[in-house]
Amino acid sequence: MDGVRQSRIVEGDVAAIISYLKGKAELDPMAVVQYSYCTEKQLGYLFWSDGNMQHDYECFGDVLAFDSTYRKSLYNRSLVIFSDTNHRRQTINFGFDGDESMREAIRCEFPNAIHKLCTWHLARNAVVNIKDKEFCAAFKTAVYDIRKEREIWANAYLCEKFCTGIRTTSRCKGINSSLKKFIKFGNCLLELVENLDLVVKDYRNNEFIADYKTLYSNPMMTTGLETLERSVSKLYMKEIFYEVQKQIEGIGALLVLHRDSISGTEKFMFQKHRKSHHVYSVFMDRSCDKYECSCNLWERLGMPCCHIFCVLKELEKEDLPSRLVLRRWCKDAKVANSSS
Repeated sequence: MDGVRQSRIVEGDVAAIISYLKGKAELDPMAVVQYSYCTEKQLGYLFWSDGNMQHDYECFGDVLAFDSTYRKSLYNRSLVIFSDTNHRRQTINFGFDGDESMREAIRCEFPNAIHKLCTWHLARNAVVNIKDKEFCAAFKTAVYDIRKEREIWANAYLCEKFCTGIRTTSRCKGINSSLKKFIKFGNCLLELVENLDLVVKDYRNNEFIADYKTLYSNPMMTTGLETLERSVSKLYMKEIFYEVQKQIEGIGALLVLHRDSISGTEKFMFQKHRKSHHVYSVFMDRSCDKYECSCNLWERLGMPCCHIFCVLKELEKEDLPSRLVLRRWCKDAKVANSSS
């Protein structure tokens, strides 16, 4: 049976899928199709990405998520989907791959990248393999909590690393759920790729709908800092603005404990109302308009936190400083990157 399967791969299915992808690439100058053969002309890896995916990667490829747990091809090959979020936190796809040597590839091709494992899978493996409920509960706490003295856990070690808010492969799981609508276990490679095209079109249709809603609707101003809030609303996509708006609203729960100025650097200390153990420090360098907060929200998500907004209020700022605006979350993220 294995011999019949291999002969079908070499003589029929693989030739058909490569021909199909090359045909698409001829119509799309930005498309990328790469593949390899192993011994006896068996298919090694297969990677493809169309022009829209390539452009999205140029704009939003600063963080890359992938999941190789989906197996639905006739030949039981791994399907690896490269994805991330766009400037409105919608899932976008960068490409598809059938190669299994991801960890080594990351080490070789992205030597300076931070490779983060899925915390959900770590916790799940403990629950599946260890039947002690108390231990599993403690293990989950250890995995998900952010405690700086414990560097062996991902969240503690990566609390200052930008990751667009991705902590698990849950977005990949969402893609897998969509795949189930279009892909069956018995699909040959050609059917697999054709159906993946349908999945991509479904995601892009959702993006077009969201674009339309953003274009023809305006978010409501809900805070007392209307001038600052309105200037922020003009910068960000609506979905991101709502997240930033919550940070502005959070100013109301902060108490200013201390303010000091040393050699052009302003230091502010805040405490959360009725939570004396929640104390945060913000440093502002007047010479370059640079802000740093101990909560590290800017480092992790690329968004200013409520503590920084509180500093802006104390300094009577009416606009968000450019140093606090991450282009990938802005309305013109794609436009700006396409011309650079």
